[in-house]
Amino acid sequence: MNIPFVKMHAQGNDFIILESSKTAIEEKLLPELANFACTSHFGLGADGLVWLDVSEPRMVIFNADGSRAEMCGSALRCCCALLTERSGKYEFRISTDNGQLSGIVDRSAPDQVTIEIGNPILLESGLQIDNHKGEFISVGNPHFVIFRDELSDHPELTLGKELSSHTHFAEGTNVEFVKIVTENEIIMTVWERGAGATLACGTGAAAAVFAGQQLHKLASEVIVHVPGGSVMISKQGTQYMLSGTVTFVAEGVLRWKI
Repeated sequence: MNIPFVKMHAQGNDFIILESSKTAIEEKLLPELANFACTSHFGLGADGLVWLDVSEPRMVIFNADGSRAEMCGSALRCCCALLTERSGKYEFRISTDNGQLSGIVDRSAPDQVTIEIGNPILLESGLQIDNHKGEFISVGNPHFVIFRDELSDHPELTLGKELSSHTHFAEGTNVEFVKIVTENEIIMTVWERGAGATLACGTGAAAAVFAGQQLHKLASEVIVHVPGGSVMISKQGTQYMLSGTVTFVAEGVLRWKI
């Protein structure tokens, strides 16, 4: 089967995007395809695979391991930029597994996209897991946010992997490690459930800022530095907005034997 694709990334959080207008594939096959296509060396390599129904529009995302993700801020920004290129429009309401969310592409700089990330919910505060204390938060998907003085030991590679599948989290969780620089600036690394250590995570950035605000350590607008770049999280009323650049990497045809 020949499957047209677009590959994009947001601060290094990369995705293989399939457009409904260009390929016909049964949705039940997408988890298997995601696992193949996202595997480095054997496939294209990516953090996730996105099915974009351009007619609604609707975004469905699968992690690199084939599991379905409820929401992904980085992928949603990529989809907005792709829809702008295809349609010439700059504002969208896109259906996700976390409801309909808005996105705006900057007319003067179309690689700059702002999306509505939703309203984070504090599930458990001061949660202690194996001597690691953090904030357990939902941004449509689960996040365990841990504040630390240093990140130089790359905790996402060791503790992140371990905590992500801890029995306390029935369906697993994303894990963020955060260093506060000022009330308007943080540094974050992340282990993503179903994908591993990634260079960025949009919902993770929102969860980290929300957690810091709940602890009265962060302001309403915060720059979040991740290994792949930087994004801005801003609180507007009860809603949180995510802003940052996206990049088109490649467009081509994936050959998949089924």
